[in-house]
Amino acid sequence: MSFIKSCGRQIIYFINGLFGLVALVCLVGGMFVKYGSDDLKSLLPDLMRELVRKIDPILRATHSSSEKFLENLDLEKLLGDAAVVFIVFGAILLFIVFWGCFGVSCKSKCALYMYSFILLLILIGQIVCAILITKRRDLIDDNLKPQLRLSIKNYYEGDHAMDAISVLWNAIMLKFSCCGLDNSNDFVSGNWNTTPTADIVTANKHLTTPLVCCTEAVRSSTSLSWWNCAVAPLDAAKSNYKVGCYREVWKYLEHYINIVAGCVGGLAALELLLAVFAINIARGLDKKNKVGSEKRGGKKKR
Repeated sequence: MSFIKSCGRQIIYFINGLFGLVALVCLVGGMFVKYGSDDLKSLLPDLMRELVRKIDPILRATHSSSEKFLENLDLEKLLGDAAVVFIVFGAILLFIVFWGCFGVSCKSKCALYMYSFILLLILIGQIVCAILITKRRDLIDDNLKPQLRLSIKNYYEGDHAMDAISVLWNAIMLKFSCCGLDNSNDFVSGNWNTTPTADIVTANKHLTTPLVCCTEAVRSSTSLSWWNCAVAPLDAAKSNYKVGCYREVWKYLEHYINIVAGCVGGLAALELLLAVFAINIARGLDKKNKVGSEKRGGKKKR
């Protein structure tokens, strides 16, 4: 039994050491990006060039230019928002790691039980998510789809917008050859720019769908009026206006469900193992304290 506890301690140290390292990298890296503005500014030109290279398909798809993109892009703000996510993630992970390492090092039952409780809570959350995805996806759809639809209505700004939500929606619509959440009707209301280019303004036209909803063949066209594919009446041969992104993304994820299930299952098994080891060590400390108390009580009686 002592051998198992000894192994349990070493495993908790090792696994928490790895996760602690990841947490520190996220925390320190996020804080450097968020607050190390002087050092970061020297790296911005290289980062901008790399970002333009990554987002080039979207720029070409909407006949936009990298110069215009860079003019309107606030990369410092974008990186700052991303840094906050890494800081929060690192802090939460470090918080969990602390309880495990502190409990084992200082032989604290309270810390070990807290560590086990957090791990089991995460494990239960993973099991609930797995059940919802495999058995009750309708509950996910009912709660997720209204939020996604609102993101289009309230925050999507159009093809040439540089904010994170607009760029993300444009990237999804290009990647999956789709239009909107369910179809082009999601763009009927909203504040997005329906005249993103000078040609459209000159022609006194307004887009019915974003330009990224047009098929790749049409977007690659050299025709001056190629953007007509996004003006009513819409043609299914030139536009993906009938294809919803929500359905397409789910179909894509289903191809990788086995890989995702394997990764989540492995992580869940690791969490359970660490929780069992922590509880076992804490119970051992309980027994030690009990035996110690009995011995002290016996000496007093003598």
